[in-house]
Amino acid sequence: DGFPRNQPQARFFLESYDLDAVILLEVPDSLVERRILSRRLCSRCGLDYNLISHRPADLDVCDVCGGRLVARADDTPDAVRPRLRDYHAKTKPVLDLFRTKEKILAVDATRPVDDVQGEIRTRLGVRRPPA
Repeated sequence: DGFPRNQPQARFFLESYDLDAVILLEVPDSLVERRILSRRLCSRCGLDYNLISHRPADLDVCDVCGGRLVARADDTPDAVRPRLRDYHAKTKPVLDLFRTKEKILAVDATRPVDDVQGEIRTRLGVRRPPA
């Protein structure tokens, strides 16, 4: 995933690469948790589904192979909450370092993908490629 996980890695990025910005896709923890808890995998072919954004025709059956859809064993509230706490604890110092260099481009990522992408492109001054 390429994002530095600690301040030494972040310093390395700043010293080694000419960064225009670090794009921070902001999503409230409650929505992250809801999205994670909505993930399903086909027990037969392994295809990923999400009951919010990529729903199968039948909630318990894979559209492709007819296999049974299951939640991952670690997709439980008791597992997700500590992962989110760990993410914030590790990410905050890295973001703080990038903020001192004015490299953070925070974007509300709860909106539709095209809207989020459009805002990023506008704020970075990047035009859409021709269709």
